[in-house]
Amino acid sequence: MLRALRHRRKRAATTGAPGIDLTPYDGLALHVRRGMGERTGDRRFPGHPQPSGIELEGYTAYAPGDDLRHLDWNVYGRLDALLVRRFTAEREVLFHLLVDGSASMGVPARDRKFAVASELARALAYLALSANDAVRLAVLPGAASRVYRQRASTLRIVDELAAATPGGSLALDRALEAYALRHPQPGATIVISDLMMDPLEVERGVRALRARRYEVVLLHVVGAGELDPLREFSHGMLQDVESSATHPVVLTRTALARYHTLLRDHMTALAALAARSEATYAHLTTGRSVAEFVTTDLARLGLVRRR
Repeated sequence: MLRALRHRRKRAATTGAPGIDLTPYDGLALHVRRGMGERTGDRRFPGHPQPSGIELEGYTAYAPGDDLRHLDWNVYGRLDALLVRRFTAEREVLFHLLVDGSASMGVPARDRKFAVASELARALAYLALSANDAVRLAVLPGAASRVYRQRASTLRIVDELAAATPGGSLALDRALEAYALRHPQPGATIVISDLMMDPLEVERGVRALRARRYEVVLLHVVGAGELDPLREFSHGMLQDVESSATHPVVLTRTALARYHTLLRDHMTALAALAARSEATYAHLTTGRSVAEFVTTDLARLGLVRRR
């Protein structure tokens, strides 16, 4: 019985919660170029030499006040020069998972955009925690959670996401600006949203994060019904679930062609602003496997790698 209990506990730590399988992500980790934290960790950041570590990066000339323990006496014996060893920095990365919790994430209902965003967030949290990095979760516009550093904390993240429901409005630029002010220490921010807003608004928020030296990733959740609006309706009165504004729409062939052009231009603009801001952009269509998106698309972008 004790052996069976241990097995169940081990399986819960791997899968996160009953009915949630995270095993496709075993052996993988998130990879970022920036976002070096202050706490010692397993990530190596070349170009940020420190007095101690595993991987020797180079030498600097001794200056008064340097710790004599870091002098390379072998070099001194050969060259008669006082040189201090510098090692590649090894730090923890704090991943900030910011999930859009606005009302637009709940429509069209059968697209389950918020559920897909939540599944993606818990997968990324599992990757980060499994690699001994840290995670902070926020369902915007709500407050952020505490920082999690244990893989078993995936269970708590699952519970937080399960307790959240999409509703209300979200000004993403102001939300990201406020978040950057509340959490000024650099890290990696992953924004998961349907990005149903002016790209300039998104760019203002991204730039606020980049100003704090955050690595920024934009993951765009696109509803299948948004790609094919005829799946939902052909004519009727549309209502904005966040502003309550209404507008009559008839999806004629011309209107449909115009819609697809606007959607394509919108996604192109999002990718362009990410490039300008040195951020990463990718989109996930609902109905597609989240595991496939993580292990294929995000791996292709270099965001996900083997540990």
